[in-house]
Amino acid sequence: MSDAPAGGPTLVAALASPSPRLATIHRRQVHRDPWPDFSTFDPAPWSVDQRRRAAREWAHRGRNELGSVQQFSELCHALATARVEFEILGSLARLITDEVRHAQLCTEFAAVLWPAEALGPIEDTLDWPRPRAPWRAAPELRRPRAEGDPDDESAVLRWAASAILTACCLGETLSRPMLEALAIVATEPLAEAVCRQILRDEHLHATFGWEALGALLPRLGEDDRAALQAQLGEDLRGFERTVCGGIDIAEVAGCELVIERGEPNLGVLDTRQYAMIYFACVEGEIFPRLRELGFDTQSAWLARAKPR
Repeated sequence: MSDAPAGGPTLVAALASPSPRLATIHRRQVHRDPWPDFSTFDPAPWSVDQRRRAAREWAHRGRNELGSVQQFSELCHALATARVEFEILGSLARLITDEVRHAQLCTEFAAVLWPAEALGPIEDTLDWPRPRAPWRAAPELRRPRAEGDPDDESAVLRWAASAILTACCLGETLSRPMLEALAIVATEPLAEAVCRQILRDEHLHATFGWEALGALLPRLGEDDRAALQAQLGEDLRGFERTVCGGIDIAEVAGCELVIERGEPNLGVLDTRQYAMIYFACVEGEIFPRLRELGFDTQSAWLARAKPR
């Protein structure tokens, strides 16, 4: 989610380098894999419509990745305040730098696909709006009632578990098969390189989510667990609405998902492919992991279909 104030920063401005020393620090910390040479992109084989569509999608992905930077930073702050184990904080810090890299990869590719100075702006494509997390801000720890009283960290841990369920267990797990599909269909080498570099991180991100949620759940009360169960149905409804573009599971049940390299492709899928990947991942990967953690996936699935 994002806000877009008039006259705000653009995607291209986000790619600027404030100073040579910061650039060096950034590259050493964030560019863990060889960086794609975006200057090699050849626009000649691609129609204007193909480039416009791909630029929109890659810019949208870049904005989503920036949102992940914000979300994981907020989560890291909350968990540091709650004084969780260093291994949780260190793993989460790795996710933050990964998401910075993902955002830069996507936005650089969008910028070469559609250089606005040469082709003119596309509405909303190169905007760089302020990200908004899809949840309320983390609660502040209450002050101890008297000297020596422990802090009440339960509200922060409950909030963190909720955020991890949404962003990592669902969001990061879903992104992996989608990126796998994008890497297969992309015939443009730069598009494939970007997809595969991001894909290498997604399994780690999902693993962090499942492991961190598993570590936090025993620290929560029964009411907290019940709230997470109720949230799961809401999350599934939201992801289905965002990913599937109005395609219901009944429309694709029994259909074969075919992902193969064929027509020229700049790293895009159609809505039906996204929907089929979504439903397959939820059923085959996400629900088994949720059941291992004690969630009732059947009731959550039914709840996601109920009108709000």
